[in-house]
Amino acid sequence: MIEYKNFIYLDVYKTGSTHINFLLKKISTEKPVRVKRHAPLTKGRPFTWKGGKLVFATVRNPWDWYVSMWAYGHTVENPLYEHIKQGFGQEKLNELYEMDNPKVAFPKWLKSMHDPAFLAQALKGHRLPTSGLMGFMGFYTYRFMRVTMPYPEIFLRKPFINSLDGAVAAQRKWAMYDVLMKSETLDQEFADFAAKNGEQLGFTDRAVDIINKQADKHKNVSKRTLETYRDYYTDELRDLVAKRDRFFIDLFGYTF
Repeated sequence: MIEYKNFIYLDVYKTGSTHINFLLKKISTEKPVRVKRHAPLTKGRPFTWKGGKLVFATVRNPWDWYVSMWAYGHTVENPLYEHIKQGFGQEKLNELYEMDNPKVAFPKWLKSMHDPAFLAQALKGHRLPTSGLMGFMGFYTYRFMRVTMPYPEIFLRKPFINSLDGAVAAQRKWAMYDVLMKSETLDQEFADFAAKNGEQLGFTDRAVDIINKQADKHKNVSKRTLETYRDYYTDELRDLVAKRDRFFIDLFGYTF
């Protein structure tokens, strides 16, 4: 979460959060009052929750999210890379992140991200392996819900959530955001958001112009070698994400 005087941004990892954070620093007349990157709102505001502030979040096509997560994974900014290295060693890490051979490496990585046994070893000490959710929930669904629902350390687990249908129901009831923007149309949506709410949120008069100007420079910085995210998928992999991350299909209408 990134909190300003009049609003809060729930910065879900790999959904355009770096770009939005950069823009907020450019268009806000005040500095953040609290920054806890990629964390739930209740980590920074455990008792007051929204406190009357407008809360917005960003989301991304799940198939594209996994490709971005993998392609950006070998950089030092991604803690998942280090977790896998610590859990399995350099040889396994090289196998999963063989960036010059995406047709082989990405399928291995994606299947690993949906393998409870793999994640239990890679994420020792983290809540996901002990949550009881790994049998039916995708890694991205968990990461998204962890940022957008209250007290995930308590409620993002069995017996509170027992199925993907339960996850969808929990998100509809407890999602902490008032506005959700899709990364695929993020620049236009954020410009419209600023035009509508900028004055009450404390944006500068030039906010929309700044957002539109930066849109020309906005690009995905992950190291992809194939033309589109679809090129990374076989039918088997496409169906794997469709099954375990159906959350994004049901709630936000995403398709492959």
